[in-house]
Amino acid sequence: MTTTATTRRTHWTRDALIALGAMAIAAVLVLPQLTSHDGNVTVFLRVGRYAASRPYVERAFPHPVLTQDYGHDGQQFYVIASTFPHPKTAIPYVDHIRYRFRRILFPLLVSPFRSGAPLVWAMFAVNLLAIGAAAVALGRLATRLGGSAWVGVLIGFCPALVESLQGSLADGLAFALALWGIVMWRRQIVAGVVLFTLAALTRETSLVVPAACFVVADARQRRWLVIPPLVYVGWMFLVAALLPPDRGTGSDTILQDVTAQLSVPFRGWLQTGAGSPSVRLGLILLLASGLAAWQLRHRLPEVSWWLVFDAILLVCSNEAVAERPLNLARVAAMALPGLVLACVDWSRTRRTSRSPRRLAAA
Repeated sequence: MTTTATTRRTHWTRDALIALGAMAIAAVLVLPQLTSHDGNVTVFLRVGRYAASRPYVERAFPHPVLTQDYGHDGQQFYVIASTFPHPKTAIPYVDHIRYRFRRILFPLLVSPFRSGAPLVWAMFAVNLLAIGAAAVALGRLATRLGGSAWVGVLIGFCPALVESLQGSLADGLAFALALWGIVMWRRQIVAGVVLFTLAALTRETSLVVPAACFVVADARQRRWLVIPPLVYVGWMFLVAALLPPDRGTGSDTILQDVTAQLSVPFRGWLQTGAGSPSVRLGLILLLASGLAAWQLRHRLPEVSWWLVFDAILLVCSNEAVAERPLNLARVAAMALPGLVLACVDWSRTRRTSRSPRRLAAA
């Protein structure tokens, strides 16, 4: 028992250090933008000069850091969190209110904090902790492949998670929940389903992860894995009943609203321009996802299918998504972690194949 307790304590210490290492890497990559703006925390909200959220943000921050466009999602989540649980109060300050409110978990978690700097720092902290949690989960998967858990630290370099941290987006939390769902679902299906459901309520594209598990699951597990999409669809209809149609989406039905960011495969890429930085990054992400999916197809088939589904979303992204390189990185968030796992598995395979040769030579 003493040995077991010591081993467990050692693993907890290792996991804590892995999480702190990944968090430190991400913080070092992000915090310089705060110092370059004299400590103005609104730099983490990406407030747009022409955004509907700007007047609301300016209630707490008279002189926010502004982007020269409509900004990004962080400002929208700030408004929703600040006005929760009164979504109709947020309507004048949030574009695509139904779309934003469907991703409720992230603003819900930070809503207890007071508007202003405390709320912005809470958003930053949740994303930073999510990066640490994702690092530990990646380490757990690496050990299953015969590698070192310390490779989890590399998650701190993941572009999608770094972008989530510096823009107060929901991606980091959704990714961490989904990745822990992958760790848990085979041994504890209920825990895995809860994590997948929470991930879907954070970012709907996370539903590709339980779908990936569904492909390789047995009949009993499949009955459980239909719960996350059913819960999300129920939440989607409830939001549609409570809130007015989104302004500027051009969609008349829920289906059109949900698929608004999708297009015919590669059309968004071609409209953006074949030689654009976005398309070049998209091709790299597509190649990385494909190679990783192929390598992991036997040892981690659910991760392999996750990569495949992410690749499908990647090539079906419309022009509004494809024109920004980091948006494509967010769509294929598993590409870099998947490539890390693939390298771990490939290294193990090489070591295994060499061992019989050494024995034969001896």
